[in-house]
Amino acid sequence: MLPKLKISAFLLKRLERIKQQCSGCLFGVLYGEGTLLLMGFNVESTIGHLNYEQIQFKFPAELDLCGLVKFGDCTDAEAHLTEILKDVDITDNPILLQCELGTLVGLRAHVFMHSKLEEVPYEVMEAEELHSDFCFTRLKCSLDFYTQQTVEAVQREMHLLRKMFSGGSLAFCIDSTKIYLTSSGAQGQGLKNDALISNLVNAVRKAISSADEKHEVVEKGNKKKGQSTSIPLASVFGALGCAYDVLSINVLRCKTRERTAVDGAGGSNEGPPPAVAMCVKREESKVCMPLEVEAMAMLCKSTKVSRLYDILIESICRSLRLFEQSMVERLEESTESPELLRPSGYHFFPKEFGHFLSCSYLDGVSDDEANVQEKRKKLHRHFGLPAIRPYFRRANRCIFRNDLTGVIPLVNTHVGLRPSGIVDGKQYLVQGNYYYYHYLQEQMQDKGWGCAYRSLQTICSWFLLQGYTEKPVPTHREIQQYLVRIGDKPSNFVGSSQWIGSTEVSMCLQGFLNVDSRIQHVTSGADVATLASDLAMHFQTQGTPIMIGGGVLAHTIIGIDYCSQTGKVKFLILDPHYTGADDLQTIQAKGWCGWKGGDFWDKKSYYNLCMPQRPIMF
Repeated sequence: MLPKLKISAFLLKRLERIKQQCSGCLFGVLYGEGTLLLMGFNVESTIGHLNYEQIQFKFPAELDLCGLVKFGDCTDAEAHLTEILKDVDITDNPILLQCELGTLVGLRAHVFMHSKLEEVPYEVMEAEELHSDFCFTRLKCSLDFYTQQTVEAVQREMHLLRKMFSGGSLAFCIDSTKIYLTSSGAQGQGLKNDALISNLVNAVRKAISSADEKHEVVEKGNKKKGQSTSIPLASVFGALGCAYDVLSINVLRCKTRERTAVDGAGGSNEGPPPAVAMCVKREESKVCMPLEVEAMAMLCKSTKVSRLYDILIESICRSLRLFEQSMVERLEESTESPELLRPSGYHFFPKEFGHFLSCSYLDGVSDDEANVQEKRKKLHRHFGLPAIRPYFRRANRCIFRNDLTGVIPLVNTHVGLRPSGIVDGKQYLVQGNYYYYHYLQEQMQDKGWGCAYRSLQTICSWFLLQGYTEKPVPTHREIQQYLVRIGDKPSNFVGSSQWIGSTEVSMCLQGFLNVDSRIQHVTSGADVATLASDLAMHFQTQGTPIMIGGGVLAHTIIGIDYCSQTGKVKFLILDPHYTGADDLQTIQAKGWCGWKGGDFWDKKSYYNLCMPQRPIMF
């Protein structure tokens, strides 16, 4: 029986960007009654050599090797397909995609059946369906790893550790619930093994909603008694800017090599701590290395809960393999006495991928070290990514909502807005994530004068969340102090309520982040619409928020909707003058983040646009 083949829309867009003749490996998820969803690929690093073994553990569990992709007139595709057959476990019929260079026209899919290729149809799965039908798990645990400081010892001890974990010695608890998973199955809150992951997701949503209702003070008329709420897990445990639901998993207990039972699983009414320390037997002449394991898996929501335990174990083993790779590489590179450095795991969510990817970096080794840069360059080549933007720097790692402490501004407030109403228009939007900064946040009384400061903060947050910097978003005082330090303002400017404009914003971006900006001037608000094609090009090539100010109030432009045939344009405005609570529904409904026409700009005032440029870095 031929598998039903689906291809992620994200994957198709990435295939279209490959302009070199080569082949590579496909990674996908097998789910349901034999449906195979293609989600990722990598390309060969050298002609005639596949490199999937170097990167397959970077994918979440369940995203597995499933075939080959061939770009252009690559002659070694069938030989490569034969090569990878031994490592394709999720399907008996590996896939071959044949693509022309730089286009999806003529894309064909084949399955390898009975030692020959047979063409099959495929469906495209768009982002909305992916986010609806799939979710991710995120598991965290701590362990003490004992090893000697040699390559052979690290490989041996890591193998023993994976073997121990795979022996049924772990138990898990689903965060916010009393649902437990052991090697014998799931239990708690009436959940059975034949339940689906979707049932588990709903159980977590219900638990969170119930907890919120107990602590929520509902104003009269705002909510009817007994009204149910459906909280997306993406807004609780998910990564910033990522629409996937995420299940947060706690580890209950791991037995040591001498232990024979799992403690704390099943009957306890108390929730486990976020991460439980685990250890293996200490032996003389070994060093102790505390490791923080953070593992992910990708699940179709129609998957049975009975499979979840093994999937979580596999996710841990993949993380440990990444740790092993990074430690071994460092030991092999050491020319003098080897020093064992601790690895840490980082998750990334490149927008082009539509799925998470994990890397392991060694503590104390800078991202700017030559060998680390070379590894990132290689990773960019593996995935067909340009080496001019950061994708896998530590600063670019995912920020998960349940890891955040304190109050943070809203993220990506434009998501979910209604269409602008421009007929035959094309949207050009900010690329990536940003925080919405506005008046009166962080107990700062800046109403009436701080709009440009807030716009600058939003822009700085964009560079922070895209991994261009690790510096925190500057405060009003820090902004003022910098402008005094460079001689742009007198000393009494610090602590004042004086405005700043586009020029000062560009100075601060250069000073704080080493970011250059292009300043665009128009003499009247009526002329802002004439910049539509320039703004479209900016959002296509740079993708950064734009600060606009001048003789009147400052705003942030985060996109446009533009019809080049008619010249009609609307601007997506993030308004820093909002003074209310960070309630997304209010902000969108009242137009504090929304589409504005050309009459939004004051025809009697001039405007300067500060258009930040992306630095070239990786």
